[in-house]
Amino acid sequence: MKKLLVVLNLILLIVAFGHSVIREENNLKKNTFYIKTSPIDPRSLIQGDYMILNYNITDSARKEAENIRKGYIRIRINDLKIAEFIRIDKEYLLPSNNEISIYFQKIDFNIDIGVNSYLFQEGTGNKFQKAEYAEVIELKNGKLRLKCLLDKDFKKIK
Repeated sequence: MKKLLVVLNLILLIVAFGHSVIREENNLKKNTFYIKTSPIDPRSLIQGDYMILNYNITDSARKEAENIRKGYIRIRINDLKIAEFIRIDKEYLLPSNNEISIYFQKIDFNIDIGVNSYLFQEGTGNKFQKAEYAEVIELKNGKLRLKCLLDKDFKKIK
């Protein structure tokens, strides 16, 4: 009986892991766009090196979201696939006409869009200082996933 339970648990684990891998592979195939960054580079002794990312769209949103704690930044994706700020909305709006909604939370004076930091290997921070764009993937309901950082020529920083 114990062997059967172990085998069933192992099968369940393999199925769950396989599903997770397939979901991530599908996410990586989704259309991406770019957000102009303004990086700040603090260090974390516990986590290793990381970069806090600030974006031009969150700078614009901060000015309009004075009394809003949670909401959506409506952006337009231009011909170069770069996000341009349009306005703040309280509700999620479906994508249309190269416009999408990005979920945000206001924490103190910061606008958090869920992709506000980037971890990198200790000692490699200097090359990430050149980051000018974040390549992001839109997931569901305005959530984003950071794919990579890019330099001014849209080349992936490795």
